[in-house]
Amino acid sequence: MSLDFICSVCREMIQHRPYTHKVDVYSFGIVLWELLTGMLPFQKMTVVQAAFAVVNKGVRPAIPNDCLPVLSEIMTCCWDANPDNRPPFSQVVRMLEVAETEIMTLSERPILGAA
Repeated sequence: MSLDFICSVCREMIQHRPYTHKVDVYSFGIVLWELLTGMLPFQKMTVVQAAFAVVNKGVRPAIPNDCLPVLSEIMTCCWDANPDNRPPFSQVVRMLEVAETEIMTLSERPILGAA
């Protein structure tokens, strides 16, 4: 298994337990984090360390301090350790639409001190 693969899978897949489409929701949260940070999660860990951290310690990538709360919420909901608590993709889409509205509103604000 490669670290890239481990980074995007959740504990039920690593532990070879039955899983549903909620594994894709988890992976989406990881991909969103990668898009926002431009990094790969768990870069300083080996494959075994990353798998152990995700499964046994509930480790998730650190959310940047400057991340919009609405995007942070999407990622953390997608990463829930309990697959039943992860949102369905229809809800993720609604959350992304809210995020889009918030981002567009923020981008329309004038910059302080601008003439």
